[in-house]
Amino acid sequence: MAARIPKYQEIADWLTENIRSGTFPSGSKLISELNLCEKFGISRHTARSAIAILEKDGFVARRQGSGTYVNHFLSDAGRKKIGLLMTYADAYIFPSIISGIEEILSRQGHRMSLSLTQNKVENERSQLLSFLSDNVDGLIVEAVKSALPSVNLDIYRAFAARGIPIVFINAYHTGLNCNYIINNDVAGGRLVTRHLIENGHKKIGGIFKHDDIQGNYRYKGFAKELYAQNLHLHENHIIWYSTETLDSLFHPDQRNLLLDKLAEITGVICYNDQVAVKLIQTCTQAGLRVPQDLSVVGFDNSNLSKITPTPLSSITHPGPDMGRFAAESLLKIIQTPQHTIRHMFQPQLIARSSVGHT
Repeated sequence: MAARIPKYQEIADWLTENIRSGTFPSGSKLISELNLCEKFGISRHTARSAIAILEKDGFVARRQGSGTYVNHFLSDAGRKKIGLLMTYADAYIFPSIISGIEEILSRQGHRMSLSLTQNKVENERSQLLSFLSDNVDGLIVEAVKSALPSVNLDIYRAFAARGIPIVFINAYHTGLNCNYIINNDVAGGRLVTRHLIENGHKKIGGIFKHDDIQGNYRYKGFAKELYAQNLHLHENHIIWYSTETLDSLFHPDQRNLLLDKLAEITGVICYNDQVAVKLIQTCTQAGLRVPQDLSVVGFDNSNLSKITPTPLSSITHPGPDMGRFAAESLLKIIQTPQHTIRHMFQPQLIARSSVGHT
């Protein structure tokens, strides 16, 4: 026997249908909770739950002291089907980016379809082909292993041949003439390096990701700032890792090897906050203190940077602002195909207690 649809969902579906049909026009005040209770013989809680679904989906908006109003809504003919291809979705900075995208698309009545690649080339290819066959109107993409030559450029070019616009976020494949919204990671690398130098650090190491272009650019900024400050780049204290080798890098069996690579330095720049937190944990297990024995900095200013026992100095990431901007830009390109977007968010350093003076 099929499960019965909850009453609040039935009411939400009825409201949605009436918004779509124009019974409740754009800008009009939605039927009140009290009137819903009288019409359907339901509780106030059920009515409120139904309206909350519409609010979450962007069909209505509450106005303090005034009531609930119908948002501008597109007919089915005007609704766009937008694909979103992300590496990850449920952790770190990714939920905030996705929520920013979803906020804009749902507010304007468009549909979003999310797929994940886990930063694997084969997954990127299969998901792109799926979006292509699904005839999406546009695509927002976080490129897979963007520092490596992409074998999926033929699929991206198939989108271009069909006139389906793509906006890349965080990174893009350099073999494409594309729209993108990214961070200025070279500038970010320079900022964290300068922060360490200003606190007296002269022997600085790093842990960088080599298969994503962000890691390459952050390393580039690190090296440029060292040379600008007439300091040496100690290559034997630089550690490179990939998507597949991160777990092994911080495996307990590798602890001594990792710490030996970072011996004799006083500060470490980490590819992101996840890596920085793993490094701090490794140091703690080995009896090293942060920042007294080793200063550590990260990237993305994620929640991890604030909740660690030693709050982490980190470079900002725009998070939901990037998501909103990407969605707005893609919709503008769909409407005006000649429009292009190539934007870099400029970084800021949030200094916390993971960096000490030497």
